[in-house]
Amino acid sequence: MENSKDFNELIARIYAVTNEKVLGFIAQRVNDYADAENLAQDVWLRILECRTTIDAETIENYVFAVARNIVNDYLRQIYRRRNADEEMQQLCEGTAEHSCESAVVARDLARHERIRVEQLPRQRRMIYIMSRFQERSVEDIAGEMKLSFRTVENHLRLGRRDIRDYMSAIA
Repeated sequence: MENSKDFNELIARIYAVTNEKVLGFIAQRVNDYADAENLAQDVWLRILECRTTIDAETIENYVFAVARNIVNDYLRQIYRRRNADEEMQQLCEGTAEHSCESAVVARDLARHERIRVEQLPRQRRMIYIMSRFQERSVEDIAGEMKLSFRTVENHLRLGRRDIRDYMSAIA
């Protein structure tokens, strides 16, 4: 594109024509309309941030290529998380006959986690507690705290990393 104004006008025209198709494309693959809306926004943000040569003939294909890549990244993340949850579940089922020692270790780890959670910054601590102990979804937390979905995700990611690093150091 020759200048930013022409580029933004092209993006605006393509957005008006294809946004519903992009949203449908994503929603069909992720099976969650709220996540699909967030991912569709990510598609358009990524396109707006792109400064490579894009012309009117290739932009629609480019939009769907970006959408496909974003969906693939999202699904990879979901599958990784699901596999980790399954591994933890299998580990817990394999140790069904808890010994006194493992119960003491579990209580000690939980105590250390609570200590570290109390040291997190206030907002991050609240988000971590709501997610970890109250089992609230990111959408619920964002709505209740009047924060963006991405802000809550970021605080949760940083909180989890902090707790994980702390727990690894004491283990």
